[in-house]
Amino acid sequence: MKKQIITITLLLTLTIFMTSCGGKNADNKTDKTTTEQTENQKYQCPMKCEGEKTYDKQGKCPVCNMDLEQVKSNTSK
Repeated sequence: MKKQIITITLLLTLTIFMTSCGGKNADNKTDKTTTEQTENQKYQCPMKCEGEKTYDKQGKCPVCNMDLEQVKSNTSK
């Protein structure tokens, strides 16, 4: 009985280890795409406190302290 428990535990551990190592290539491609997309994004205050001024990084408006929103562009690649 003790031998069966050890064998089952070993098999489960091995199975979990093998399945957790399987998807690393897909993650790397997603990271590159996400990085490229965020580099081209612009952010703007929803209240337009500073007119049409845009920012490269997400953050808060320096005038009204609201969260900047992503500007949706109409250009297609």
